[in-house]
Amino acid sequence: MACINKNCFDICLETRTNPNGGVELVVKCNDDCSSDFNVLPFQACFDTTLNNDFTYSTELVALIKR
Repeated sequence: MACINKNCFDICLETRTNPNGGVELVVKCNDDCSSDFNVLPFQACFDTTLNNDFTYSTELVALIKR
């Protein structure tokens, strides 16, 4: 029988524009999201499964905009 644990985290996805070209994405965990236009607040939920043979897997089961 496998053990399954669900964890949810409040995260902020921030986009930063590089003056030399390109975009950088930054994920901040459990922080209060700023009100900047380039910050998106989400709740990310994961299922982590531990199998009988001690192998494990992690799956993103929800990504909800807050």
